[in-house]
Amino acid sequence: MLKLKPKILSLSRISTEIRFSSQWIKASSSSTSDDINVEKLFVEKDVQKLLTDLTEIDLEHKVFRPRRTSIQQRSHFALMTEERLEKTRERMRDEARRFLQFVPVKEPREESIQILAKDAELKDFDSSKFIFTDITFDATDQDRTVVVREPNGTLRTANPEEHDRMNRTYYQKPNRPINPPPLFTDPYLKDALDKNEHEFVLDWACWFYEPDDPAYVRLSQLIFDRINESNKFYVITSTRHFGPFTFYLALNDNIPKLLNYFGGLGKLADCANLVRLQKAVRPDWRVTIAQGDSDEKIVKDFMKQNGRFRDQITDLLAFINTGKVKSEQELEKNSGVRERVGGRLDNRKARITSANIRGDDGPLGDLSKEYSVKVVKSEGSGDAEGIERKVEGRGKGRWRSRQRNNDDDKKD
Repeated sequence: MLKLKPKILSLSRISTEIRFSSQWIKASSSSTSDDINVEKLFVEKDVQKLLTDLTEIDLEHKVFRPRRTSIQQRSHFALMTEERLEKTRERMRDEARRFLQFVPVKEPREESIQILAKDAELKDFDSSKFIFTDITFDATDQDRTVVVREPNGTLRTANPEEHDRMNRTYYQKPNRPINPPPLFTDPYLKDALDKNEHEFVLDWACWFYEPDDPAYVRLSQLIFDRINESNKFYVITSTRHFGPFTFYLALNDNIPKLLNYFGGLGKLADCANLVRLQKAVRPDWRVTIAQGDSDEKIVKDFMKQNGRFRDQITDLLAFINTGKVKSEQELEKNSGVRERVGGRLDNRKARITSANIRGDDGPLGDLSKEYSVKVVKSEGSGDAEGIERKVEGRGKGRWRSRQRNNDDDKKD
């Protein structure tokens, strides 16, 4: 094992250096990804600043909202002055920035294996594999040596899944089982996302996997794609996953829906920062941004030069043209519908009043001439909707018919 360790380390270094394309960029992306170093680009100062500005800090509803924990905590109430209250809020904002530290975006480890030796004399020695794990104290989970002896006598390095499983076997952590939980695969994953548990699933994935685990990269991309497809951006805002999510969309030239989301909220500065991020991630992008351009000019230039996205940024277009956010537009639309429907209802109620109920145009029509009609309010009603129409002539008509029959009997 000690003789093979230097060879294993050299092979691992070679596999990480040989990287032809990023696994975070889809093959369907319009631009080539061969010349993009995703890990280096993500930690650049300008990119981090744009991602931080795009990640809003919602203290009450997101960062410090009630969460499911095993430790119960009592609520704390304090009487403060305005100055003390402002200092407390600033301290909570600083703490929130620490909670919102982005999950690192790293390239997945190579899933290929390296053949170390082939010993034909060990072939069919056993029907099971033998796994050898270095458990020395100075070895970490990342550089721990794990090799596998196949039943055919081949000695090879462990793949990422075997490597992490051995780490979890010998160095267990709370809530970190040996095998991946079923939540990370459908249909359990779909059920959790339908309940808007995106943050919970991503947090658990960060605890279970390492950032460079191929399974974590695949799971993150799957959740990010479903958020973008369903327009559920609100479930991930003000979380530590919003930065990698926005960076992933910018890498794949897929920002129109998120741009429309910001436009529907009236956040023109966030729209401009998202366009700036796209330009920083893709320098060959044809949209030009000058240093002194305002937020409005940047957004308008993007819409002018990307007419193919017009159907996907309807809320942003409406905000640019009218200055009203999506909620205001929906409120006006709903109020207009209520006014039209209410007008028809009022006209209908206006025809049924004590003034016109006895006419030919009323609900009784010609019967109003034959019967005596009186309008009274029902018990317990205080408005016009409780009016009850009572026809008093019905009983009198029945008495007349009975009286006529009695007279005929007497004549006979």
